[in-house]
Amino acid sequence: MLEKELAQATTMAEKANTRVEQLRKKLVSESEKTHARVKRELGAARKRHAAANARLKKAKAALRRKTTPENQQKVEALMKQAQEFAESLPKIAKAAYEAAEKLVSVKTSAILEDRKARAANQAASLVERAAASAGKKPAAKKKAALRKKAAAKKKAAPKKKAPKKKAPAKRKASR
Repeated sequence: MLEKELAQATTMAEKANTRVEQLRKKLVSESEKTHARVKRELGAARKRHAAANARLKKAKAALRRKTTPENQQKVEALMKQAQEFAESLPKIAKAAYEAAEKLVSVKTSAILEDRKARAANQAASLVERAAASAGKKPAAKKKAALRKKAAAKKKAAPKKKAPKKKAPAKRKASR
């Protein structure tokens, strides 16, 4: 009965883990998409701002050469446009920064959770191996104890030492 409940709990935990992993992957991909979109928007806004500033500069130069009401209106319109771009640029940059920050935090938490899951799986497998081998170890210990007792009863015959050879006599050096 316990084994059946354990198996059910295991399958439920595995399903929950897979669902969590799917949600985590989805969150990471959405964060990456948001970050990429905001980066593109920021780049486009910077280009528009640079183009508006260039047009404004040319219009001011034309106004200096020839002052007409039409040129004056064009310069004023371009100044408003450049100012709007300049005001929108920091907002977009802030959004890009927040998206990047969120992406980094989501990726970091995903990596940490993945490492925790691996460590938990490794610990669970070690516990399972220990539980599986726990039943086998006492029998092995008993057998080893019996072998030691049997070996203790039988005493090995003392080993005989080989007789030492006599060293040859030293010869006197002849001169």
